[in-house]
Amino acid sequence: MKFKKDPLASYSYLFRPNYELMNTVLWWCAGLVLPFLAGGFASRLVLMIFCGLMGLETFFRGLDLNRRHRLLAGRPLEFCSLEELCRHTADHENEMWIGKGFEWETSHTEMAVQISSLDENMLDPPEYHYGFPGLFFKQKTDPSFMGSRWIHGLGDRDDDLYQHLKHIEGHTLIVGTTGAGKTRMFDLLISQAVMRGEAVIIIDPKGDKEMAANAERACAAQGAAERFIMFNPAFAEESVRLNPLANFSRPTEIASRIAALMTDNGGSSATFKAFSWQAVNNIVQGEVICGRKPTLMDINHYLAGGCAELVSEAVREYAQRVDPGFQDAFASWEKRMAGASAEKQAAIMKDFYRKHVAEIAPSPDLEGLLSMFEHDAAHFSKMVSGLLPMMSMLTSGSLGSLLSPNYTDLSDTRRLYDTRQIINGRKVAYIGLDSLTDSMVGSAIGSLILSDLTSVAGDRYNYGTDNRPVNIFVDEAAETINEPMIAMLNKGRGAKFRLFVATQTFADFAARLGSRDKATQVLGNINNVFALRVTDLETQEYITGKMPAVRVRSMSHSSSVNARSSELLIPGSSGSETLNSEEVPLFPAPLLGKLPNLEYIANLSGGKILKGRIPVLTQDGRDHG
Repeated sequence: MKFKKDPLASYSYLFRPNYELMNTVLWWCAGLVLPFLAGGFASRLVLMIFCGLMGLETFFRGLDLNRRHRLLAGRPLEFCSLEELCRHTADHENEMWIGKGFEWETSHTEMAVQISSLDENMLDPPEYHYGFPGLFFKQKTDPSFMGSRWIHGLGDRDDDLYQHLKHIEGHTLIVGTTGAGKTRMFDLLISQAVMRGEAVIIIDPKGDKEMAANAERACAAQGAAERFIMFNPAFAEESVRLNPLANFSRPTEIASRIAALMTDNGGSSATFKAFSWQAVNNIVQGEVICGRKPTLMDINHYLAGGCAELVSEAVREYAQRVDPGFQDAFASWEKRMAGASAEKQAAIMKDFYRKHVAEIAPSPDLEGLLSMFEHDAAHFSKMVSGLLPMMSMLTSGSLGSLLSPNYTDLSDTRRLYDTRQIINGRKVAYIGLDSLTDSMVGSAIGSLILSDLTSVAGDRYNYGTDNRPVNIFVDEAAETINEPMIAMLNKGRGAKFRLFVATQTFADFAARLGSRDKATQVLGNINNVFALRVTDLETQEYITGKMPAVRVRSMSHSSSVNARSSELLIPGSSGSETLNSEEVPLFPAPLLGKLPNLEYIANLSGGKILKGRIPVLTQDGRDHG
């Protein structure tokens, strides 16, 4: 709302009872009484007209204040059905609906700064009165309500807000404290992506049943219920199987993904991590030589139980590929292997490679596997001891078959996917990580899936010619973020990847990545920010620091009383008014901590600042409690 009357006036009057309407009633009542009083007709007529005009003047001022009271008292929670959502987007093919609100301007900042300086009890009284207290309208505030309703009431309009789809290719950060509305905003954006027929991948560490149900409902509403798939370790029988190692351009990528699950605190831990990376890479190279897709279960098997079987198979496969006379050359060696143990057979194959195959076509990848086979077993176990517990957790119980699917097992009827298939099939994939039950495993699964997506993004970036948009929603992103995800934020736009990243505080990223610089790098690659209620001071300052600074004016009043000793009975007094100007962010940081649930301030690509509120999506647009 742009209060044009006096930009330097105190706005405390906006929160008082509407005395103007009270005066209107008094003036008009006086005018109605006048005909019954003694006196000349002409004088009474003049007085009646005077009372009517005075009442009319206060009536219009009272109506204006009444309207402002209603705005500042807040708007009711809005519910929206999927059918209504379709109507909102019907004439906006290249835009995304982001609720209702207005563009935040300098005039709103000036009002907000002055109102914020008032007594909080004055701003949120127990009840707002319109007109005569208790006679016209009365709205009681809900004691459970969180935030300051008047912030959104500063806008005179509450229009539909849209964001162009080209802008969201710059990725989006949604930040807000628990309960502020991040999940509701995800529902709104996910449903629209489903309606556009685009691939959607939702990574949810908490395993929010409602988020999954809403995504499935959006698919059903489009007549495409088969598009929805769910991966969730907590519901293994209902879940699809998902191989997070299926996509890679180079085998070394898989070693990097798995080694990234280890904590690197520098010093000796970096050495253990580097050794584990090399061990995993050797196994993966051997699997690739054998023509198999590596799985977590296979890698764990060779790390924990030894790689003798893999050595024998990999040498045989490689030798057959590079040596046309393999059968004749290997005949005498094969006789020596008859009846020998797996370790003895691997040793024979190692010798065969070095004495025969290496002279024809040496393989650095195969030689790394052979060196690992020769390594002292006790020392090897010690060096990979930091990785084995995590690998064991990712491959034990029901997780084993979910994350390491057996492609030849026809008895397992659960559908099998990888991230490339999800994208190409324009599926809507809900990936629950069940982090509340086991945060370490949930974080590891999320990290592996994001790494796999990054590999697909790189392939699309390098070789894709007609890429369709892919929408990736990551809730509580600090639990899963890793180096590949940072790379995806940096280069995902060229692959038509749109990331929507939700978190509670800036510190969550810094704690996960172990560096404020890396956290800043993550946020620096995100062009759109939606801030719901934020209570963390550092996060508030980061969000508002990205907005332009504006100068606001305010009037300060001062007065003093003094008396000279010779004239004690004649005190002197003085008063002054000072016009002050200060530079503040376009949206003051403290207001972020006062936003009601489902209300946000958005800093979009191009510098547009919007104050908005989002609806609750329901089946039929009504509150279902």
